[in-house]
Amino acid sequence: MKKRILAAFMAAAMVVGMVSGCGSSKSSSKSSGKTSLNLWMPAFADADGKVTDKDFWTEKMKKFEKDNNCNVKVTIVPWDNYEEKYLTGTTSDNGPDVGYMYKEMFYDYIDMGALVNIDKYFTKKEKSNYIYYKQGYNDGGQYGLPVVVGNPRILVANMDILKQAGIDKVPSTWDELTATCKAVKEKVPNVAPFIQDWGNPHYGSLNEIFWPYFWSAGGQIVDKKGNLTINSSAGQKAVDYIYNLKQNGYLPDSCTSNDDTKETMKNGEAAMAIIASSNALDLDGNINWDFQPVLKGPAGAKTFVAADSLVMFDKCENKDLAAKLMKYITSADVMSDFHKKVSEQPPITKDETYTGDKRFENLFSDYADNFETLPVFKGSTSMYDSLFKNMQSMMLGDMKSSEVLKQTTDYYDSNLK
Repeated sequence: MKKRILAAFMAAAMVVGMVSGCGSSKSSSKSSGKTSLNLWMPAFADADGKVTDKDFWTEKMKKFEKDNNCNVKVTIVPWDNYEEKYLTGTTSDNGPDVGYMYKEMFYDYIDMGALVNIDKYFTKKEKSNYIYYKQGYNDGGQYGLPVVVGNPRILVANMDILKQAGIDKVPSTWDELTATCKAVKEKVPNVAPFIQDWGNPHYGSLNEIFWPYFWSAGGQIVDKKGNLTINSSAGQKAVDYIYNLKQNGYLPDSCTSNDDTKETMKNGEAAMAIIASSNALDLDGNINWDFQPVLKGPAGAKTFVAADSLVMFDKCENKDLAAKLMKYITSADVMSDFHKKVSEQPPITKDETYTGDKRFENLFSDYADNFETLPVFKGSTSMYDSLFKNMQSMMLGDMKSSEVLKQTTDYYDSNLK
């Protein structure tokens, strides 16, 4: 309900924001002869707090400010209620000129004319240097510049637990996952065979607990015309597979209140989980783990990968300078430090050398065809939220598995489409 109210509020707020603020944004105002830009970035700091995002980006901005005789105000937006905070900020006169968005956010901002098609600010040579430049093309325009393309969701296993169960390798298919769960349940009964975070309040958990199965079953979220197509035989196969994991006791009852699978794995309380590759690295020093990049289902092997982008807001008064800032942030010099100190991800440009964990070095070269990103379409965030809540109801025993996709589709077609 919260997301549905937000969607309705957004339509009104965006119109008001554009009417009252377009061309008069204070975020790009000149002060003491210097142009000021507002940069909004998410929280990427590591768990130990060794590097804070604010310190990292503020330090990096010093060179850009000096070279361009400007000021860049850095705002770190926490992940909690990220979309709501962005909406409030971007409809005010003090919102971002350049910001960071994940794909689920794009449609509404594009639809309201709040984002700039940035393609004209990049030369052919610059475009060719970006490995994932095309991933920023959404809904008819280059509205994003990919900055974090990575963090694939991978199946991680505690190999000591699997060894106790008589298993010597990480499962690579749905059937193998089921068989491994069965062996762990029988031979290592004091741990959960598999864990998912059904207690998480945000639909982003679908990236680990549903979409990889959905795509591997042959599912498609929307068709070329933007029609929702999750209510299909492929989609039902994915729903039923997850539901049966719970029914067979391979997913513990506690999964419906769990909101952090990484911690459960780190504590040795579960044998396996699908988590982000960056989160897997946090398991080092706690458990002996290995991973499988993708699980093969009835129609292939697919998993979620992030394709988050920098965006420029139409209210920005100095778009040329904002484009320079986007190029600077995504340059090899800045990104190489970002990938070393803040978030281990693969390079986004051809002139940057991979500096991440060696175990993941070949992930993108060997499994690029297995990675999927979420599509950009009308009402996507509200649909994802509705789907997640319906699946949570299923896992709690309050909804039949056969009702999940139909009810989500009916709600989308009646209220969002």
